[in-house]
Amino acid sequence: WGNSITTTGYGRRWAVFPQVCPPLSNCTTNHNSLYDNSFGGTSGASALIVEMMWMRWFRLLFGATVPATSATLVAFFVGHAIGAALCARFLARSGRPLRLCGFLAWGGAAWATATPLLLSLGESAAVASYQSLLESPVLLVGLRFALVLLATLPAAASFGAMFPVFGSATLRGPEALGTTGNAVYALYTTGAVLGTVLAAFWLPEWLGLRGSYSVGVLASIAAGTWALVLSRSEPGSVSRVSSGDPRIDAAGASRVRLSVWGLAALSGFGSLGAQVLFVHAFGLVLNQSAYAFGAVLVTVQTGLVVGAVAVSWLIGRHQLNPRMGLGFALGLSALSLAGFPALLHGVTDGLRYVGSEALWLGFTASALFTVAVTAGWTLIPAAAVLPFILALAGATSDSKRGDSLEGGARIGAVIAANTVGAIGGALCVPFFLLPAAGLWGAFLGLAILYGLPAVLLHAGSSGRWLRNALLAAGWVAILGWANPLSYPLTRLHPNERVVHQESTVAGVVSVVARSGERLIRTDNHYALGGSGAIVHQERQGHLPLLLHASPRSALFVGAATGISAGAALAHDLERIHLIELMPGVARAAQEYFHAFNRGVYTDERVHLVVDDARNFLRATRETFDVIVSDLFVPWRAGTSALYTLEQFEAARQHLNPSGLFCQWLPLYQLDEQEFRIIAATFFDRFPRSAVFRGDFYGRFPIVALVGWKDRPISPPLVEEAVLRLARAGESDRWLTDPSGFWSLYVGPLAALGTEGVPRNHDDRPRIEFLAARGHAGGQRGKIDPVVGLAWSRLAGQLRTRAQAETDPIFPTFSRRAWQAAEGGA
Repeated sequence: WGNSITTTGYGRRWAVFPQVCPPLSNCTTNHNSLYDNSFGGTSGASALIVEMMWMRWFRLLFGATVPATSATLVAFFVGHAIGAALCARFLARSGRPLRLCGFLAWGGAAWATATPLLLSLGESAAVASYQSLLESPVLLVGLRFALVLLATLPAAASFGAMFPVFGSATLRGPEALGTTGNAVYALYTTGAVLGTVLAAFWLPEWLGLRGSYSVGVLASIAAGTWALVLSRSEPGSVSRVSSGDPRIDAAGASRVRLSVWGLAALSGFGSLGAQVLFVHAFGLVLNQSAYAFGAVLVTVQTGLVVGAVAVSWLIGRHQLNPRMGLGFALGLSALSLAGFPALLHGVTDGLRYVGSEALWLGFTASALFTVAVTAGWTLIPAAAVLPFILALAGATSDSKRGDSLEGGARIGAVIAANTVGAIGGALCVPFFLLPAAGLWGAFLGLAILYGLPAVLLHAGSSGRWLRNALLAAGWVAILGWANPLSYPLTRLHPNERVVHQESTVAGVVSVVARSGERLIRTDNHYALGGSGAIVHQERQGHLPLLLHASPRSALFVGAATGISAGAALAHDLERIHLIELMPGVARAAQEYFHAFNRGVYTDERVHLVVDDARNFLRATRETFDVIVSDLFVPWRAGTSALYTLEQFEAARQHLNPSGLFCQWLPLYQLDEQEFRIIAATFFDRFPRSAVFRGDFYGRFPIVALVGWKDRPISPPLVEEAVLRLARAGESDRWLTDPSGFWSLYVGPLAALGTEGVPRNHDDRPRIEFLAARGHAGGQRGKIDPVVGLAWSRLAGQLRTRAQAETDPIFPTFSRRAWQAAEGGA
């Protein structure tokens, strides 16, 4: 009844997110008709904004790992299930659902206001115990889950009780669940679509996370106030068509048959599980930016609206038997899930990257179209399943009168069962079904889960035979001509073959062989490095280590293939930490890149940490001489957190007194504004910093921002380290000769100028939205990257003769570096 999707930025992966049961609703003066349509829409929007901001905070506070995100998801659903299950008791005691709606809305807003403080206290507890639990990931996840649950449970329970309570104010009785109940549900979800659009596309960039959160909380307060105003016309106790004991409403849940509970739980399991799989599937063809996620989320929620409206119309206008309609909805959901892989392959021409030659609006439109024409056939029938179940819950043979409070109690029972099923889907599908069966096999497994009750559900002899015949024909067609297991998960280019492939909770990890080299791809189109560029990748590890006088410890953020980190083994290091977000990537690198990364994953000096880098740097007590942060795709949702003032400060805090931090940047994936924002943010925490180039490519240049915690290394020590590396047998000419090394030096970062440049913060993730807006997807990719002449002009600001005379980083040798760089620019 209320499941939707979002991204967690893991590596940065997408994960699932619960759509809140919109907290308030349209109110009535006679408790039988909708009073103000805008009221329910505002309620749905406010709750969605609040919960989407929660999810962003959880990602920032507790890391973007899949287990942490899944624990957060389960915490949401536990609160919703408790609230829905207790609504009957609330109704029996109150007897005035409108007033109760208002108080629940106010209570939810109050607890939501306290949530940031509770999360802050929880973060302190997590940091205090992080080091001791780092080797016990299950306990660490359990702690994070407990902290998130305690912080959000009261507000989530209030939100979960809203829809059932409001049902009592709008329904004449349980028999109206199939018509009026589903109409209200559609109205709530329409408001949720509005909240999603605001929270995914505009509010965080305009107002920041705190400002966006305030909008959601204030809207919920306003909705609660409106409910209380309307409750003035509410009688002291909601009248019944026939008199009876008010305590009967507390037993309303018991009148929902066990089979309906089971179907509601199955609907929650299948709905959440399918959305997990949709996130993974669309990750294969979309760029996983905030806008791509928003396009998927809006399409899913629109499908929920269409399904609820369709059921309300079919039952109200055409008197459709809910049981027959449910059977067809389950059957069509099963067929569409099984056929989805073939449809996605057909629409995207074999998993080709979706994009547009226009700006981000064009890309968003392309993403919306792709999701709608492929997943829409599944979303609509699947969205109709719960509305039909609500209709079944209202069609009882022992109720001959309308009973509005009992109607609300039955809604609560169905929603509670549905939410419990959703908890199962959130845990079982990503952690068990997906790794065991693979992505397309998981779609087939869910299709079978929907198909079995569709066949077994009784709907009258004629309707049942017709339904089963159509389903049998559909299965024959799909398995004969569109078998999901026959479609690949990776689009291969000429002369490529898949060496290894794994469907993980964090995405599809593939090792691809091409023309004598190997590379790792995640989600079909993101390359995490390969053996063909081993010299350039090792340079990313060598260069920062040469800029430290005598490094003994190093931390590599984003290990991937391990080639860059493997270069550290050529230096006299005693301790090396590797942080890799995706376990599947670490396994693939260890098994298939051992010959290229110098066996770094198995070296006795190396400690592998499979966790979120941001989370690790805030919680560990370890300090390092050198921290190297790898290249990251800037437009992917969540990656912006690695370029924030808070992240750079965390890195500085974990440097030894003479330590340095190196942030590599892909200029071909950034425009000039984005580069300047990251550089200015970096400079705020590392005023003694310099810019080095990583190569001399014109189309795909990379640069390093190198910041020293205290005093920069002297040039003679740099040249001594360079010659020492040459004696160790390394062959990279740019790093084994002082002239070559100084050719990589561009200039002091201070020369770029940072005045008037906005900074990138956790609360204002500017890079996440700017980078996404400047990415068109498809073959065009980044619209105005800092490459070619654009990079030459920018480098010219850092490397002028005047700057060479007053260089604060390398005052003696800067002129020499400038002269050498003139020949290699």
